[in-house]
Amino acid sequence: WYQRRVREAVVSTQSTGIGETTQVGQTLVEVGGTFERIGMLEREYLSDVYTKFFKPFSNHLQVEWGNVTTEKRRLELARLDLDAAKAKVRTARTPEVMQQNEQKVRESQAAFDRQFEQTKILLTDADRKSGEFCHYLEEFIRSQMNYHEQAHKMLEETYNKMKQ
Repeated sequence: WYQRRVREAVVSTQSTGIGETTQVGQTLVEVGGTFERIGMLEREYLSDVYTKFFKPFSNHLQVEWGNVTTEKRRLELARLDLDAAKAKVRTARTPEVMQQNEQKVRESQAAFDRQFEQTKILLTDADRKSGEFCHYLEEFIRSQMNYHEQAHKMLEETYNKMKQ
């Protein structure tokens, strides 16, 4: 971007200094105009890429995968609780304590199963949505191709005018 702005400024300054009535001055004006049009095209391209790719992808990463990470962490904690409850059953010394600990194992197992299903649903949904992002990647590539094609055409037109 900076290099393009410098080129525009140099070309405009030189054309004014040389004079727009000379062939070199006219050519510099034409080239400067081409760089300005490419600059406008680049701004459109960047805006297009931001709205069609980067913004939706960023939102997806922050929201969906943030939720998945949180639920996976909860699943790990539920598994630790279940493991701790099972260990207490093994170390119980009286039948009464063993029954209490077995009840805790059943509760911990139910909590783990619920969290497992919830995490599984979120992962499946996030995976499905990730597949949709192939479309966004296609739009990104299409925007790049369009930008480069139009910039190439502009430069080619300017080059052909210069050759005449």
